Amino acid sequence: MSDFSVKPHNFALGAFLSVLAIPLAIAAAAIIGLLGTGVAAAVAAIGMFAAFQLFALGSRGPVSRGRDFLFALVVGAIATVLGALAGLLTDAYSSFVAGGGTSGILENILAGRVELPYPTRPEEVAVPLTITAVLAILAVVMNAAKALAVHRDNIMAKANTVATSATTHLETSRTALTSSAKNSANSANRFANHVMTINTSSPGILLNGTPLGEQGQPKKHLWHDLRDMIYKAIRG
Repeated sequence: MSDFSVKPHNFALGAFLSVLAIPLAIAAAAIIGLLGTGVAAAVAAIGMFAAFQLFALGSRGPVSRGRDFLFALVVGAIATVLGALAGLLTDAYSSFVAGGGTSGILENILAGRVELPYPTRPEEVAVPLTITAVLAILAVVMNAAKALAVHRDNIMAKANTVATSATTHLETSRTALTSSAKNSANSANRFANHVMTINTSSPGILLNGTPLGEQGQPKKHLWHDLRDMIYKAIRG
């Protein structure tokens, strides 16, 4: 897991670092222009790429939030435009020197003797600027796709969290209902068993500590004993 997911978002640091894309684009275009390549302006598109990357580095997260993306886009556009101008100027200076001018271009300008041969053809300006525009747009599209992917992942993560929570809640409720039903069934069984035990083992209603059904039995036994004694006396 990357550090982006565990460190807090920092807009201020991301904005500060993304602004560094402006001098970076200017310096890169100027250096390429001083080499006399003629396409220094095309290098200015590095400003758009750098603005998003530096913002992500400083903010400790992908550029996916609305204000983050907008800030990086504005800074990248400024860096690209200024870098393109720097590339055109340094290409003009390189052409001036290559055409017989001296390194003292400021002195020649003040003396009114300077003649910049650049650009001699419109495509020498149009082609680098077109390349710069295409590359800058490509950078915006790539970062927009990344931002959408992050939003989609966040939505899916939230949906999974909600689904997991709902499933856990339902499982807990089902377990609780099942446990309650089992407890109710066990209680009913114990009650039924208790009733059956009372019906089978109880001698009946007690009267003076003796079952009511046996209250008349001692009197019957006494009468039979007395009758037997009379028969024995008569016959004896």
